[in-house]
Parts: sequence; structure tokens; C-alpha cells
Amino acid sequence: MKKTFYTFLIFSFISLNINSQTQYSSIDDVKRLNYELLEEIGFDDSQINIVSRLIYSTNKKATYISKKGAFPQKDILDNEFNTMFLKLLSEEDLAKFKTIQHKIK
Repeated sequence: MKKTFYTFLIFSFISLNINSQTQYSSIDDVKRLNYELLEEIGFDDSQINIVSRLIYSTNKKATYISKKGAFPQKDILDNEFNTMFLKLLSEEDLAKFKTIQHKIK
């Protein structure tokens, strides 16, 4: 009985470990693809960092709003994103970003 229990426990631990590693490699793949997209349009590392933080911030805000029971309005979030983007980068950079925005994961 103990042997069966320990075997089950070990297999459960191994399967959870494999699943968590798969998830992290998937996240790393998404980060790499987004980085390559932003690099393709001519952004340098600091610009990529700024854009990544803005995307993350907007996503967190939308998640927070939805958890509070309200429906996050896309146009308001987009306007806030654009305002913050223009405070930190140029209109030319925003135009470049808009060309690949639909491909960002």
C-alpha cells in the first residue's frame, strides 16, 4: 500500500513539474516573439522595455477592472495607452507600433 502511494506521489510530482516547465517555455517563446516583432520595426532595447511595461500595465489595469465586476472599455484603455506611449516615445514610434500591434501576444 505504501509503495503504491509513494509511486503515485512521485508520478504526480513529476507530471506537475513537466507541466510547469512547459508553461514557462511557452511564456519565454511569447516574450521572444514579441521582442523580435518590436526589434523588426526598429525599436532598441530601451524602447522595447518601455513598450513591454506599457502593455503589461494596461493588461494589469484591465484585469483589475474586470475583477472588480466592471467591463474594461477598450477605447478608454487604448487612449490611456496611447497617452502614456506618447509621453515616453514619439508619434513616429507609435505609428510603427500600430503596424504590429495586432501581432503582439
